Amino acid sequence: MPRGLMQIELLIGSILIGIVVGLVGIGGGILLFPMLVYLGYTVPQAVAISLFLNAIPNTLPGLYLYYKKGHFKVRPSIVVAIGTVVGSTIGSFIGSREYMDRKTIFRLYTLVIFVLSIYMFYFYCL
Repeated sequence: MPRGLMQIELLIGSILIGIVVGLVGIGGGILLFPMLVYLGYTVPQAVAISLFLNAIPNTLPGLYLYYKKGHFKVRPSIVVAIGTVVGSTIGSFIGSREYMDRKTIFRLYTLVIFVLSIYMFYFYCL
């Protein structure tokens, strides 16, 4: 795929993902990761790009708007931050050293999304 075309696809896809991030707070793992792999990035590259976006660009604009409306709660946010730092460190250690092959990562990813989708559908959509 020509580099310029890939950049345009990345931009359009990222804008759509940004909209979803702002609406429901997800994006890097569920939407961005598959898009990056589809566009030819390796699994470690896709994870690294996704982690970068979770660091600042995805979070600050949305956080500010939710904070302004009084939805941001500090204490549970700190607890979740501590947990995700620990979990992300463990997962990144495993992923960056490629202890799991690509197929296993995609199977695990698909299983998590599948189980969460069934849960969300059953409890919130029926």
